[in-house]
Amino acid sequence: MTDKENALFHSRGSARHFLFSKTDTGRLAVVSGKKIADAGKALHSAYPDLLAGQDLMDHALKTLDSDALFSAMVIRLDQNGPEEETTAAEGDGLVALARILDQVCREQNGIWGALESGLLAGYFPAKTGPQTTELSRRMQTELEEKTHKTVSIGIAEYPTIAYQKSDIMQNAVKALDHATFFGPGSAVVFDGVSLNISGDKLYEKGEIHGAIDELKTALELDPNNVNVHNSLGVCFGILGQYEPAAEAFTKVISLEPEEYMALYNLGLVYMLTDKRDQALELFLKADKINGDAYEIAFQTGKLYLELGHSEKALAYLERAAVLETEAGAAYRYLGDCRAAANMPQQAVAAYRKAIKLNPQDAASMSALGCLYEAQGENSEITLMFCRESVELAPDNALFRHRLGRLYFNQNQLAEALSEFQQAQKLGYDAAEDIAQVEAQMDQEGS
Repeated sequence: MTDKENALFHSRGSARHFLFSKTDTGRLAVVSGKKIADAGKALHSAYPDLLAGQDLMDHALKTLDSDALFSAMVIRLDQNGPEEETTAAEGDGLVALARILDQVCREQNGIWGALESGLLAGYFPAKTGPQTTELSRRMQTELEEKTHKTVSIGIAEYPTIAYQKSDIMQNAVKALDHATFFGPGSAVVFDGVSLNISGDKLYEKGEIHGAIDELKTALELDPNNVNVHNSLGVCFGILGQYEPAAEAFTKVISLEPEEYMALYNLGLVYMLTDKRDQALELFLKADKINGDAYEIAFQTGKLYLELGHSEKALAYLERAAVLETEAGAAYRYLGDCRAAANMPQQAVAAYRKAIKLNPQDAASMSALGCLYEAQGENSEITLMFCRESVELAPDNALFRHRLGRLYFNQNQLAEALSEFQQAQKLGYDAAEDIAQVEAQMDQEGS
């Protein structure tokens, strides 16, 4: 990868705690529907018989039926100026671009038309991707000299692995999305990175299986692309398919042993499959490489806490809270950690912060109610927090049991019995508590 290609993945993303390199294709300026429509009218006025959409593709594929090699390109005018730019200028730019494309196609025996609103497309027989890139540079230069406008261009060629001829124009569209990252006036030939971007977009839409298909195909083009292997592992992890997820992350580590995201992700798979010692080892390796990743600090601290090492957990959870000051979960576990380390005042502060950041945090409310009771706070305040936690999470046996203890300590025996019985039904062993309440009720009734 070039430095610029590698920079495409500088943005870290997370999904359900897995880490992946987020493809950053930049932001397209919003062009109003009216401007696109007006530009389209100007184009069709200049070329009334212009082929468009499926008609263009059907005609081109029929013409290229016997061709063993061809390329396709998709062209979009860049929105460089302010939104106030006149629609007439947009129309003039599209028409000027069409004239240049028409001339190039005449010279190269190509076929062109409108793919969809605002996009022009061309097919070039016997041209490879690099050869078509040369044509695109010529077109970009000529358009800029004539109109001071720029265009971005996506290019794809046939044959490319197992793609059919009918797939090539769509591949050019994916290359155009890829070109967006490089800014106005860019041209990109379809490759594994184009598919990684396409997979990323499908992932963001929740189409995980479609993303997996794109990423697997990307590996056919670029078998050693660590970003693709890592993204594929994340997709499998999200689906709960931990074996192929682990294989993907292990592959990344074999290619780049210092890739902290893959080390962390493999550790997360181990944690989710109850291999906690192995998970901790990988978390610590990842943290040593990158100590500024919230997810790594958070999960390391959380795992230390689960393993009973509250003192070790404390440093990681405190760092996580600094790295993501709006992360309520970090403060909740920081509260648990401080409570386990016999730091009640600091634990209260952490739980209060967690609830402020997430008013639906039932776990922090339940814990805070118990801490307040231990500190001798007003009984109504302690009950308020524990009741609220049960309202938010009525199927949580622990929260029910805690509320039952508060009721019992305040001699509200009927309410305590009800909560203990509910906790018992939900799987908490509250048999002794139930017996204790019933015994006291019998004693008071006698």
